[in-house]
Amino acid sequence: MKLEEKAILRFLDRFDETPFLVRIREEEYTIGHGNPRFSIIFKKEPDLKEMITSTSLALGEAYMRGDLEIDGDLYQALYYFLGQMGNFSVDTRVLRKLMFPSLGRRKQKEDVSSHYDLGNDFYSLWLDETLNYSCGYFENEQDTLFDAQKKKTQRILKKLYLKEGMELLDIGCGWGYLLIEAAKKYKIRGTGITLSREQQQGFEKRIREEGLEDYLHAELMDYRDLAGYGKKFDRVVSVGMLEHVGR
Repeated sequence: MKLEEKAILRFLDRFDETPFLVRIREEEYTIGHGNPRFSIIFKKEPDLKEMITSTSLALGEAYMRGDLEIDGDLYQALYYFLGQMGNFSVDTRVLRKLMFPSLGRRKQKEDVSSHYDLGNDFYSLWLDETLNYSCGYFENEQDTLFDAQKKKTQRILKKLYLKEGMELLDIGCGWGYLLIEAAKKYKIRGTGITLSREQQQGFEKRIREEGLEDYLHAELMDYRDLAGYGKKFDRVVSVGMLEHVGR
């Protein structure tokens, strides 16, 4: 038995409340005592580091890739493992780095530009009229994407408790629909920042079309530069941008 296999088996030994069989390559091992209720078949040797970093993530992704199969009742196996979540390993330090990678300003701007600067006409083909590029809020099956995006925006604005004359900052403002609605409904003054020149230009065009030049403006800038921006805000909002954020 290879050292890696021994380490994996030692790790799986903690889940011994119900017997199950583990097959790695052509070798079979029983965890627990008694007749195995199901079998876990590793088509590819599991990565111990991944298992220790996040057991649930490692097993789930291995199953989705086809590197792991369950021979037996899948629901029983899931129920069994979920009942022993306390034995799962989670290295929060490593997971934090995976979830929030450290992105330099240049790299982040390049990533955003390569995705969002494909042209506003392109996004207009398949987004709704709001040009919101984040999840909508569907209240029923009859809601259109336009309905869902309007409802999402109004829910967010309501939670901001806006008052006339307030300064609102939208980080990752996209094409500016939220700020436009806020200015029209609450008479706030707003600033939207984005790393996409296409979005900035699209937002500026909308501002002119709505006659909101005295209320709104769009900035092409990294949110990490806000400290030197020289302006204070009463409210700050950011919708659907977390996955793009670098530390």
